[in-house]
Amino acid sequence: MDLDQFEGGTPPFITLDACDGKRAEKVLTALEAHSNGETEEWTTLVNQDKVLESRLKEQGIEVPQQRQNIPWDDATVLFTACIELASDGKPLVIADGVLREKIGRFPWGDGSLISYMHEFIRPNNQLQKQKAIDGYETIVNLLEVLSQRCGPAQLGHDRYQNGTAGMDIKGYLDNLQVRDLRLALSGRSWSVTAEEVIDGGMRDVSKNLIAILRAAERRSVGVILRTHS
Repeated sequence: MDLDQFEGGTPPFITLDACDGKRAEKVLTALEAHSNGETEEWTTLVNQDKVLESRLKEQGIEVPQQRQNIPWDDATVLFTACIELASDGKPLVIADGVLREKIGRFPWGDGSLISYMHEFIRPNNQLQKQKAIDGYETIVNLLEVLSQRCGPAQLGHDRYQNGTAGMDIKGYLDNLQVRDLRLALSGRSWSVTAEEVIDGGMRDVSKNLIAILRAAERRSVGVILRTHS
């Protein structure tokens, strides 16, 4: 895997890439433990996960069991460890160019369609109350995991927002969470606030997000949300 292929353009660009969300959670936990002086968790993880060990060795890390032997920032380690690869060793593509562009450059706020949805979603009051609340809360909770799991709100620091080549990892979902979010978004539990600033914006956002979640679900992979510049 060539890390240079993940460098982005000049303006920040939002990307949802295929990832192994369960590995991402283990790697994140081990990196956080290491930053707190608990080095054994990283060593144990690499020894137990032969795919991770092999991937790091392929990148020239001779003894990946020791975090100090890996000269990358935490964001790069996390991304390299969990990104899903196709059989040719290149990143697994789960969206065509048109969909990637729609997701990458949403014309509002910080440019993230996830932020837009989080801002203007509300429960569907026309649905039975508990059903609406359950579905709505599933969506909001998973949007927060996807957009905040690796950020200061969850971790108390911004190390995953300061990676090489401007890599900024927001969060990730595993394959089961991808399915849960896709099903919830496809249902009738949510609606749009009266304050929505773009006419039809939530309709487009939900359509595009469901499309990429469905593509990830077909491949049984999670998704990782990042921006890069």
